[in-house]
Amino acid sequence: MRRLLKDIGRDPQTVIVYDNINFKDTVRDEVVGHKSVMRSMTTAAIVICSELPSNGLRQDMHHPEIPLCIDDIFSSTGVSGDDHGLGARISANLIAEAIMRLHEHSVKAVFQGDAEPYPSMPVLDIANVGKTKFWQFGAIYEDEGTIDGTYAVHDNIFLQQLKLRAPEDPAAGLPDDFYPTLKLIYGDQLTTHRIRAVKAEQLQAERPYDLRDWHLGIIAWFHIIMNLGNTLLRTHWGPSEPLQEAHHCLKSDITTWNRSYNNKDSIKFHQLDPLLLQSFTSRVAALFYDAMRSRGCIISLDAVTARDDVGAAIERLTPSQFNELVEDVRVRAFTLSAWEGEGHDDVEFRTMCRLLQEIELFLTIKHAIKHADIGILRHVVDQLIVVFFGAKQSNYGHEMLFLRWNLTDVNDPVLQRSILACGLVNWPGLPNTHKPIDLMLEHLNGSCKIEMKCYKNSTHDVDRTFDRVCLTNTWVRALRELMEGSFGEDMSGKHTSADAGLDIFMLARNLFISDLAAPRDKEVLARYSSGFYTSPDILKDGMQVLASKVEAFNQNHVRSEDIAMAYPSIREDGTSDFADIEEYVNSNEDGVDLDAI
Repeated sequence: MRRLLKDIGRDPQTVIVYDNINFKDTVRDEVVGHKSVMRSMTTAAIVICSELPSNGLRQDMHHPEIPLCIDDIFSSTGVSGDDHGLGARISANLIAEAIMRLHEHSVKAVFQGDAEPYPSMPVLDIANVGKTKFWQFGAIYEDEGTIDGTYAVHDNIFLQQLKLRAPEDPAAGLPDDFYPTLKLIYGDQLTTHRIRAVKAEQLQAERPYDLRDWHLGIIAWFHIIMNLGNTLLRTHWGPSEPLQEAHHCLKSDITTWNRSYNNKDSIKFHQLDPLLLQSFTSRVAALFYDAMRSRGCIISLDAVTARDDVGAAIERLTPSQFNELVEDVRVRAFTLSAWEGEGHDDVEFRTMCRLLQEIELFLTIKHAIKHADIGILRHVVDQLIVVFFGAKQSNYGHEMLFLRWNLTDVNDPVLQRSILACGLVNWPGLPNTHKPIDLMLEHLNGSCKIEMKCYKNSTHDVDRTFDRVCLTNTWVRALRELMEGSFGEDMSGKHTSADAGLDIFMLARNLFISDLAAPRDKEVLARYSSGFYTSPDILKDGMQVLASKVEAFNQNHVRSEDIAMAYPSIREDGTSDFADIEEYVNSNEDGVDLDAI
């Protein structure tokens, strides 16, 4: 395996991903003086990306002397709204999919002929579809969360394991694998920050390896999604005042559905992920039922207790009527006017619209990743900048600025496309089975943790286990699938989950019959003396600080011969407890294809 890595290391179509793996080292056998300690180590993988040029990326494709222009963000399709209907088509598809989720048979019956088409998700720019080839590196006993650890991780990966050539004297004329090559390295926010900090420290170096112009650290998409989920926790968990009316918040849904995770500080991402989809579906369905009532398609849901009754009414619709209802829902809840609450005084309805639009962004990114639509991913970057800064998640707001900067003229078009396309991998090789590259690594990390947890003892210790599992991880997982296939049993390890369809429908019905799917008039609102829960206007807050954030970004990143760069430190965004990625990995399919290794 180590010899194989050496051969792959010089392949110009490769990218690197690495992340820390934290493990509590507890000895089962009693050893005098030994104490349990937290171990911080690093796992890494090398991935072949067919989107890269056949001769690889070059350093002259990157022009760090060009600043980020704030007008580019303001005028972008994701922020300005001048997107030629792209946002409206995305909203229409997500609305239709929500109705399909509850009334699949009925919606399919509506569109079974050759009539008006079903609202489909726009397709902008699809990356190449094919099985991803990847290899995991051997164990790296360094903490990439520190500056010194980042230096050591780079030495281990590129010099020790890949055996790349880095002559001490750059003027000696010897082959140098670090010039003019440019490598993309993916990771979480801390990883990419440390990469840039190391790069800033070495601006005066003469040796190409030490100068660090040969790598570019890029934030990976699973960590972006996870922190967008954390944004929703910050903005829509529930009221701080106990007596406030709060029907449109995550805590209310958790209570209604009697879920076990009822504490904001203890909920994990693998629990939040399906909750957001279910909350979105319930409210879109309630809005759709209200639109049906307004157009005379139904009279009332008071006597309706089963979704089949509503499904029968939907089945009587024509495709044109269905699409008109979808447009009614979009105009009512998925526009800037709806976000700002124009035309009414119902603060709670405005909060619902903001909740739906934030979840819409979350679902759009997930769809774009699954289908490798890097055009949509490029479209949402500007929105994420505003959302993260508006929610006071400055670390990821800064990462989105860095990603946006790298999608401008600071990079050649080939490099821009490579940054987006290489951040996705595809183990099965199907058009809709892509995943973020950092999630791929977390699947591999899960095997390490299971092995160390189950089989570690005084002789089979963490160090021995870690090194062996890292080198054999992909091979053992492929062997397991071969054995399962021979016996006709597929043990995916995916957690089973109960069908939440009835819960979703009952909440949608309750919102509808309680007149919470439309703005209420002033007379009704006056009955509630304790006030209503309102979510913050993160779009307004984000736009207000954007100019100062871009100015600070240019000071820290734009390279100038007259200014020595001093890279800023980071502060915690408070997501460490929420980011239980291993649990998310355990609850999702993670099959490995033999041809990918």
